[in-house]
Amino acid sequence: MHRWLLLSYPRDYRRKRGAEILETVHDTASTSRGARVAANLVRHGLRTRLGRPASRTVVLWASIFALACGLFAASFGTWLTWLGSRPLDHNELAAAVSQLYPDKRVSHIDTDDPPSVFLIYGSPLSWSFASELLLGDGGEYSLAGLGASFDQLPADNRPRVLAELRQRLQASGWDYTEPVYSDAYACIPDDPRCDPATIPSNITVYAQRGDDILEVSINDDNTTPKMSLALTRSTPWSAYPVGVVAFVLGTLSGWWLFGWASRRTEGRHPLTQGSAKFLFGFAMLLWWAPILLSTSLMLSHHLSEPHLRWHPLWEWLGQPVMSLPFLCGCLMLALVLGVAALPHRLPADPRLAHR
Repeated sequence: MHRWLLLSYPRDYRRKRGAEILETVHDTASTSRGARVAANLVRHGLRTRLGRPASRTVVLWASIFALACGLFAASFGTWLTWLGSRPLDHNELAAAVSQLYPDKRVSHIDTDDPPSVFLIYGSPLSWSFASELLLGDGGEYSLAGLGASFDQLPADNRPRVLAELRQRLQASGWDYTEPVYSDAYACIPDDPRCDPATIPSNITVYAQRGDDILEVSINDDNTTPKMSLALTRSTPWSAYPVGVVAFVLGTLSGWWLFGWASRRTEGRHPLTQGSAKFLFGFAMLLWWAPILLSTSLMLSHHLSEPHLRWHPLWEWLGQPVMSLPFLCGCLMLALVLGVAALPHRLPADPRLAHR
């Protein structure tokens, strides 16, 4: 097993000192715990991959880069599982509507299946939407859904409508959340026209049955109150194991890539090292600023109202809303790898100079 753990060390290091390391491990294995020896072997191997033994921050920078790689890899893995999820069927929506309100006539109901699992402005993602994604409209890229709506609800009796909705959901086998109340539009606080008693309000109830999630919105604007229903899918169960595996592989790959570039730029000309460090640092800023901002906003959003399906991981990372900074960061990292890949002369062995 210890021979396999040597893979955590760089190849050149294994060739020079692999036999010595294994001999030392075998000598100490009889007096130490095997798990502890293996952990130390891997820890020192991963540190050796980074080079720069005198540096105190190289481990921190490698961790920041590897963690970001793991998160992006996990989001890509979960995105792939979503593409394989069960497609929406408009007949399921029609059946759900007829179960909940067989006595009401719908004013609108979708009669076609969505063309894709995720849509942007109602269409599948394509190169024609590249400018929208890069210039701030990435939030329009979202999970496809099917909708229906009713008109002519009693405007003066919202509690009765809500109670009736709960009863019908329970009778149809739906598990529902507590209602979420929100103003139909925002207004300026302390403004005389901002009277909570006169502002139109919305009530939203989320319900789940199997892998179906139903969002029921009751809009009461005191003129044309109506109810709308939106049917979507829950997160595929495979997204969780795939996300974990992708995160581990992405983190390890990021550590390996950082170590390769770190060792390749070690001992190079100060200008080469300085440019590589600047590009890498700015790339991490472009990657982590959206991650930290989006995570804080998403966490606040999820704590403010119930969610039967959490927002996908890439939205927590600020994607694809902030895809332009992400791509610029990738470009800078590609330049760093290009600098690291440039050939350079190794310093001459001082012992040869005296011969």
